[in-house]
Amino acid sequence: MLRPLLAATVLCLATPAAAETLPIGGSDPAVANVNDLLRIAVERFEGEDGATVAQKLEASLGNAQFGGYSYYRIVAPESVVPIDALLTGTTRASVDEVPVTEKRKKCTEYDPADKNKCVKEIDVDIRCRRRTITVATTARLVAIKDGSIRYTRPLSARDQQTWCPDRAASRTVDDYIEWAEGDQVQAIRRDLAPTGYNIDVRVDENRKGLAKPAAETFKDAIRLTKSNPAAACAAWAGLTSGAEPTAALAFNLGLCAEMDRDFDAAVDWYGQAQRLGSKNRDIGEGIARVDRHRRALADWAARKRLMGVN
Repeated sequence: MLRPLLAATVLCLATPAAAETLPIGGSDPAVANVNDLLRIAVERFEGEDGATVAQKLEASLGNAQFGGYSYYRIVAPESVVPIDALLTGTTRASVDEVPVTEKRKKCTEYDPADKNKCVKEIDVDIRCRRRTITVATTARLVAIKDGSIRYTRPLSARDQQTWCPDRAASRTVDDYIEWAEGDQVQAIRRDLAPTGYNIDVRVDENRKGLAKPAAETFKDAIRLTKSNPAAACAAWAGLTSGAEPTAALAFNLGLCAEMDRDFDAAVDWYGQAQRLGSKNRDIGEGIARVDRHRRALADWAARKRLMGVN
């Protein structure tokens, strides 16, 4: 039951929003200091599911890319090929079940004129079971050259279910453990390699402060975001030629610049939107997003020099 639920959740998140948006693409940098670690080996993790988790990590890190290149070269730990770092860890799952009781209503007297109508009921105890599942994974990345620990992270997931004669558990132990271990693998992968994203960010539709003709142009540009984002941005840019931009216009032009990967202009426009009094909470996220992407690009530039890639 868990997998359909998760699939439905992902589908809901992936569904385009009804509001007008602009498409923004970028990358979040690796959390760990791994710029000089090109070849890594993933040792089998300790624990009953350790081999499975290690294989998933090996595949996930092996598929990580940036700029069209593999971010890591994955080397088998038993080979004699030199490596830059070794990833080790543990994965353990525990299941604990205890008996519990819950209250239910029980009818003790029915209406003589209507056998489906209860006129007297009492509380009764029913026997149930409460199951707690805990999945704990710890990962550690060690640089071979100097033995320094570049990354360590403990991860834990917990699920509790109660089922009774009149209510079944909504997911199995195996389903939850498989999901939790997969989620932890992806968390480690995000820490050790940059993660690309493509998101839709809502434009600011506030026309306050614009003269009527400019307001109409602004509104038409908002409609264009659905079919021609570049044309929408060109229309907004044209409104700045004869007048100071409003906060909403500055924010939208910041999105346009970020969409076009002109990060200096994006930060300038976002900052101007703030100075003009915008309360849009997406401004701070936009500035932070640009900063993260710039760090990912800087990390990649350093990494390319070691890789000998132009």
